[in-house]
Amino acid sequence: MARYIDVDRDKLFYSNCLIETIKAKIKNPKIKITYISPRINEAFCPHWLWSDGVNDYDFGIEKELKWYQVLWFKGHIRKRNLGFNKKYKSTRKDKNNG
Repeated sequence: MARYIDVDRDKLFYSNCLIETIKAKIKNPKIKITYISPRINEAFCPHWLWSDGVNDYDFGIEKELKWYQVLWFKGHIRKRNLGFNKKYKSTRKDKNNG
């Protein structure tokens, strides 16, 4: 899938994707939110992503988490090219239906 265009791996902090999406929405009410249901998410939990119309973002980490870690883990904001969120959701749906 698409590589990150900006990520500071030295700025890891504890949170989760929903909290970071809510924080982004409070800072900029115009952002668009993408929801990935647990049914199609590779981690079998819901995942939230957001877009400011210039770039797409999510909160995560590049490793598999145990089921109990998905609510609170050390990760970072991942910034990607605009269109990533839509393509990611579509890819997850295709993999699940195929």
